[in-house]
Amino acid sequence: MGVLTGERLYAIVEEYFTRSKSGEFGEFNYHSKEWNRRGLSDWERRAVTNYFGGCKRLLVLGAGGGREVLALQRLGYQVDGFESHPDLVIAANELLREDGLDSTVHPIAPNEAPDIETTYDGIIVGWGMYTSVQGRNRRIALLRRLRARTRVRCPILVSFLYRDSTARSYKMGVYIANTIRRVLRREPAEVGDWLAPLYVHYFTQDEIISELAEGRFDTVHYDTNAYGHAVGKAT
Repeated sequence: MGVLTGERLYAIVEEYFTRSKSGEFGEFNYHSKEWNRRGLSDWERRAVTNYFGGCKRLLVLGAGGGREVLALQRLGYQVDGFESHPDLVIAANELLREDGLDSTVHPIAPNEAPDIETTYDGIIVGWGMYTSVQGRNRRIALLRRLRARTRVRCPILVSFLYRDSTARSYKMGVYIANTIRRVLRREPAEVGDWLAPLYVHYFTQDEIISELAEGRFDTVHYDTNAYGHAVGKAT
């Protein structure tokens, strides 16, 4: 964390998803049809059922190989997906075509929101994508761009890795990293930044709630059972 540039950290994230295709990470082959046909996880299904019931058209950012897009379309939603990894875009659209569905996963620059005029009824940030966006300011900017794509009180689902605010290992890690980064005149790391093996940020509950608020979403649900996730409503 101390010596790597932001560009290199993102390249590690991209390489992780590229290498998943070889089966190096066990079942987590995000390119495979087996993975992408497994449907929503239990916590995703509960969040969609409880908070997206009145939605018709959804935006999925960080759509990966199409798992969420496929599952949501089967539930009757109109879905537009966006993904930055070019191989995953190809895998997702092959999957959707094979299943005879009319959703599409579009290529997009990393950690960006689509620059389009469409207004969505709800937004889903793909499983774990939010946790790999570097820096609080970038994450809030992303949330604000997504907020511009929806109406007041429409829901957003974000998922993340979480941490105990009292854990000392994160504070020690960022202290060491920033000692090096100051010498190299690089943007400071934040408490919660980690390599595991790709760049991720571990969040506290307060961080998630405050970032959603600055992105113009009120947190209406927060849960760390199974996997950290929160639902916000657009303000």
